Amino acid sequence: MRILALIIYILAELQPDGSAVITEQWDIDASRGTEMYLTRSNLGDIEIKDFSVIGDGTVFINEGEWDIDRGIGEKAGRCGIVHKNDGVELCWGLGSYGHHSFTASYTMTNAVKSLNDYDKLHLQMVSPGINPSPDEVTICIKAPVGLNDTNTRIWGFGFEGTSAFSEDGSVVFQSTEPFSRNSSAIVLLRFDKGIFASSSTENHDFDDDLQRALEGASFEDDDDGAPLAVLITSLLFGALCVSAVVSAEKKKTKNILGCKKKEIKWYRDIPCEGDIIIADYILNRLDEMSRDTVASAMILRMIDSGIILVSSDRNGHIELSFNPAADIGSLSGPERGLYDMMKEASGSDMILQHNEFRRWSARHTTRIAKWAASVPKEGQKRMTERDLIAGKTFLAPGQECARNLLGFRKYLKDFTLVNERHSIEVGLWHDTLAFAALFGIAEKVAQELKEINPKAFEETFPGDPDITFQTIRMTRLMANSITNAHASSGMSSGGFGGRTSFGGGGGFSGGGFGGGCR
Repeated sequence: MRILALIIYILAELQPDGSAVITEQWDIDASRGTEMYLTRSNLGDIEIKDFSVIGDGTVFINEGEWDIDRGIGEKAGRCGIVHKNDGVELCWGLGSYGHHSFTASYTMTNAVKSLNDYDKLHLQMVSPGINPSPDEVTICIKAPVGLNDTNTRIWGFGFEGTSAFSEDGSVVFQSTEPFSRNSSAIVLLRFDKGIFASSSTENHDFDDDLQRALEGASFEDDDDGAPLAVLITSLLFGALCVSAVVSAEKKKTKNILGCKKKEIKWYRDIPCEGDIIIADYILNRLDEMSRDTVASAMILRMIDSGIILVSSDRNGHIELSFNPAADIGSLSGPERGLYDMMKEASGSDMILQHNEFRRWSARHTTRIAKWAASVPKEGQKRMTERDLIAGKTFLAPGQECARNLLGFRKYLKDFTLVNERHSIEVGLWHDTLAFAALFGIAEKVAQELKEINPKAFEETFPGDPDITFQTIRMTRLMANSITNAHASSGMSSGGFGGRTSFGGGGGFSGGGFGGGCR
């Protein structure tokens, strides 16, 4: 089986002020160089802030200004920024050769631009010239409200792949072919007014940007033949409905929480009586899910209960197998569905690797879509049976459950600020990690728990701690595979999603040339 040299997953969480909080997860098999770096140039009024790196579960020391002229050992566990005339390089130490998983996070201010008629995001998320060229790239973009084909248009350039609206309200760009040296990933999104309040303005209409980006572009599956101008103008009416959409969002939030989100306080106990399917339903109703992270949480639960077994191959890569003595009858419907898909993807040797599940998911998008739809249905059923909701209306106990869930997430995200005064009971660490996986922050929380009490961490998660972190990363990658396959099950074109174009994309900000190992 071929080992992928570089897999990149990028999550861009757009903020109401138009800034973008970007998290890049790089899984790499490195055989040369002393450091990793990202190049970000052509920034205009964009500033790069709050750069941080986690490598293989370890939080790196930020040195500020980075010195590239050092050895691999001197750079290990450290990160920093090189300022150049045309932008910056975000750098961190490679540490050693072999397999690594790095998570680089930073904020780009003024990423969303306010135009005369719409707002836009036009960024080069992956630069050409990365060494080694990525084998797989996924980009997920979230906004303060759910994105869909009534308030947003999407185009992708610079690579062979797809773009799609996901049912969770995010936009997903997914490569379908390995990158070449000249490949890049450029995203162009058009937003209706009212979603953002960006102070970065450009005095022209969106169509000026679109026409420039479409020069040299070719989208293969524009099957309906509708003229681009018709597709663009057909939904001008949507701009008139923005205020109504925002009002509906506030009303929906009040129904679910019984209060405003900003009023949510920390909650330190396991919420929803430990039921991650109910928690997933609530998050989906709040448009708070960035991907099908519930799969990651389910797999961690199956590992904790001994249904799934974890081991590593001779190259140190994590493998999952299926315990023949386990009681799979204890699994719920969605859990059993996920278990069966994983087992089928493992092939004749019944040993599952991430790449096997990714390829299987890409070939079984309809089955993935049916499974994804089954999870919120089960969540709604459980909430109804427990008198938490009536129809889609949240009753008082259901609102309390939702508030506790968001409060627990807030507590875990702020955990570094409070862990010297409050620590989570060791007996709850398995449940805590499952919910952290649902929230998409399992690696961060696991690192915090390990730092708070290393001995308890080893006793709770026996074996090599690195295996624990690799297992968390593998479950996250499998969840990403589900999201990508789910998004690919219903695509359209002309700004509604579909194929990306290798050519075109001109007029973007950010990016540059180079990156990766050096």
